[in-house]
Amino acid sequence: MKTRARPQEWATGLDPLAARLADGDPLAPKALVERHYRELYRYAFSVLREELSDEDAVQDAFERAFSALGRYSEERLRAMRLRPWMYRITLNVARNRLRQRREVPVEDLCVEAASDEDRESIMDTLAALGGLPERQRVAVTLRYLQDMPYAEISSVTGWPEGTAKTLVRRGLMRLRSLMVEEPKGGGQG
Repeated sequence: MKTRARPQEWATGLDPLAARLADGDPLAPKALVERHYRELYRYAFSVLREELSDEDAVQDAFERAFSALGRYSEERLRAMRLRPWMYRITLNVARNRLRQRREVPVEDLCVEAASDEDRESIMDTLAALGGLPERQRVAVTLRYLQDMPYAEISSVTGWPEGTAKTLVRRGLMRLRSLMVEEPKGGGQG
């Protein structure tokens, strides 16, 4: 299981992988993909809700990232915070796909290692999450599904931290109301 502790370099704001990219380490791009692919895939899935589209979105995000990295100066690369930057790119790719699609269907979701009751509850919550306005859905997803602090949410979205906090708070309030309204015709039988 992954630990949430960050290397000491990160405490000072430096990302050792960004330094490796700046130094031209040929294994750094692979390490970037290995470090972020799963979480970006889960994030794209929470936004797009289509397995094939999610994978394509993440691949597009990495293609855009590698293209951009090739144009950045060594100083800029060293100063980068790669995680929020990758989320920002993935968010932009997902938004573009949503605009093309117009509607976000709530599909079957793979919920591993959960009881039937837990799985149903998770499915209900994710379905309700799809009913939130886009900005609230993005904010709640980043905060609670991706476990990002508000500072990183701000970096990913470009919103001020206060706006991110407000969107999360309003999104949660709306999510609760959607969850209360949800049981329509779900009586005994």
